[in-house]
Amino acid sequence: MAGVRKSSGASESRGIVYQFPGGRVRVAPAAPAEGRDSAGVTPAAREMGQAHGVVEGAPEIRAERVRALKEQIANGTYRPGPREVARAIAKHGL
Repeated sequence: MAGVRKSSGASESRGIVYQFPGGRVRVAPAAPAEGRDSAGVTPAAREMGQAHGVVEGAPEIRAERVRALKEQIANGTYRPGPREVARAIAKHGL
């Protein structure tokens, strides 16, 4: 592509002009003018922010429970009940 240039002036409605070798020209229509730029937060980003807040606000009791379970497993004293195992499988799946 030999050159790409934006049309000059806001009043000109030609859009973007593409000039190719050999004198070929292509004009892409200009996007309608909104008057101002804007930015926003998507609903997915908002949901991720809320989830992050929940995780950050969770107590550290869970970490202590994991440590205790790891210790029981290492010692060979961890004996989960069959109903507890079945309930966890049904809740979380495999």
